[in-house]
Amino acid sequence: MSLIEKCVRATALFLALVALTGEAWSAVPELDIEYVIGNPRPRVAEIGYKEPETFDPFTDRLYQGGFRYGGPPVEIPQEVRYLSAIGRATAMKRILACADAWYYPFSHTAVKTEPPGIDIEILSRIAQKQGWEFSVMWANTGVYRGGVNLAFRQTINRGFCDVFLGLVITGEDDHMEKNAMAFTRPYIGIGFVLVSNGKVPKARTLADLKGTGIKVGVPAYTPMYDNAVSLGIPVVTYFQNNRVIDGLLRKEVDAIMVWGPSIPVANRDKNVELKMSAGFQPMPGQRYNGAWAVKAKETDFKKLIDDSFAEMLANGEIQAIVEKYDVPWFPPFPEGQGN
Repeated sequence: MSLIEKCVRATALFLALVALTGEAWSAVPELDIEYVIGNPRPRVAEIGYKEPETFDPFTDRLYQGGFRYGGPPVEIPQEVRYLSAIGRATAMKRILACADAWYYPFSHTAVKTEPPGIDIEILSRIAQKQGWEFSVMWANTGVYRGGVNLAFRQTINRGFCDVFLGLVITGEDDHMEKNAMAFTRPYIGIGFVLVSNGKVPKARTLADLKGTGIKVGVPAYTPMYDNAVSLGIPVVTYFQNNRVIDGLLRKEVDAIMVWGPSIPVANRDKNVELKMSAGFQPMPGQRYNGAWAVKAKETDFKKLIDDSFAEMLANGEIQAIVEKYDVPWFPPFPEGQGN
């Protein structure tokens, strides 16, 4: 066979392969993007793979396979991309928010039959009152994923949202200044509260258990331990909040001091019915305020959120939403910075 004939046959084979590849490629559906952890995740036609309704990065095969790209939760038109946050929300008639995808009961990727979380419901009410809609870009604020600082860098710093939900003011919030962020006004008080086995006398503070012989479980290396020891209350320490709750359920202790929002998490995951001791009030140093965050320069947008919180606190809307999730309700504490 001559060199020319070989070239002709090779060209014909190449064209046939191109045609075949084109037919196969045309059979693949257009990718549909879902945004999670500050990154969109394409759905790929894969035999035997069913898209999960609730995203879990530890078991999702596509996420583990590396399908992670940057992008906003909805398309942001070019003409509003460089407007102020309030200008963008007004023009799009939509609030662009970021929230932790695994921060129940405040926010989480939920199946359609589950409530979306306290912050998502509050955001929905704020948007509705303005005649707007809202979109959420899911982030991960877990310490093993870089914490809030990395979550800011992956989401709001890249212009993908204008408000970050579900934060706690601790007074040691260096991630705020590093990312030129400002807290909104607080909308909720959160603290460590007393939960008992039902045999403990009513206690408004830990001091009320002094002299009762009640054994209390607390998270290790926290002010609750020092507080209990100073009062002469028998105390057992555990290295995780979840293990504190397990200690009560195993009857190793009579009562526990735990983070208030962890109560509905335990009730859901462990199929129990734990409740805060009626009338309990967290002490200074063991209580904090919850807030959202916006870019410090976005003063008009911050005012919109602040005014909305003030109205919803005054008319009881926020309290009703919080109590629906069985979280102990406290209005924002007066110290503001949670000390």
